[in-house]
Amino acid sequence: QLQHKPVFDMQAGMIRQDRAELFAGLQAMPRLTVYPSEANFILFRVPRGQASAIHAGLRDAGILIKILDGSAPALADCLRVTVGTAGENSAFLAALSTLLQAT
Repeated sequence: QLQHKPVFDMQAGMIRQDRAELFAGLQAMPRLTVYPSEANFILFRVPRGQASAIHAGLRDAGILIKILDGSAPALADCLRVTVGTAGENSAFLAALSTLLQAT
C-alpha cells in the first residue's frame, strides 16, 4: 500500500493537465506533427532537416529536450519534450515558436 497515494494522485492529475496544455500548444504550431501521448513526454516532428538546429536553439535558450533524429529511420526529424511545470512548458513553447519562425 502506498503511504502517500493522495499526493501521487494529485501529482499525476497535474501532469495530465499540463500534458494536455502542452500538447494543444504544440498542435497549434502548423509546421509540426505532434503524436498523442499518455506518458509524461510528447514526441513531435519538426520540418525536414531542422531537428538539429531547433534542438541547438532550444539548448542555447536553456531548454533541454531530447533529439531522436538519427536514432532510427521512423524518428527522422523528431524531438521529444518532457512535460514540465506550466511555466516551463510556456517557456518551451515560446522558444520553439520563435525558432520555427526563424527557419
